[in-house]
Amino acid sequence: MGKRLGNDRRLWVKNAAGTTYYEVKGNQQLSISRSSATFSTGTKSDFPYDPQSPGTRALTLQGSFLPDLPDANGYERIIEVGRAGTIAALDLQVRKGGSAGADPADVEFECSMFVTQDDSTANQNAPYENNFTFVMAAAPTVDELK
Repeated sequence: MGKRLGNDRRLWVKNAAGTTYYEVKGNQQLSISRSSATFSTGTKSDFPYDPQSPGTRALTLQGSFLPDLPDANGYERIIEVGRAGTIAALDLQVRKGGSAGADPADVEFECSMFVTQDDSTANQNAPYENNFTFVMAAAPTVDELK
């Protein structure tokens, strides 16, 4: 089977009209984190231990970008929604197949997500970089990213 390469996975964002997904140019890194809060199921008879059970699941997607502008439907769309005065979600996909990734055949992850963190780095003698963190606005409709 061989090794899976991260170069093949790209982030795509749906345009403002909600009709088409566009690749976000300049993507360097993507990571997804799935976690679950826990709650105690312990009783007095379990002392001194506290057995726990998983609760609801959280999912976070993080990406770093070296903006490749102009990119009105990708990178700039994330900036527009993430920095707006109102809270709005973005529809995101992660596709295999690089820039040629097809919808729906190559979609490995699809979810409506909020931008919760937007970090910019402008170092001397280095490219301008943005890092975004996205959290679920709703449960993923596709979650096959392994």
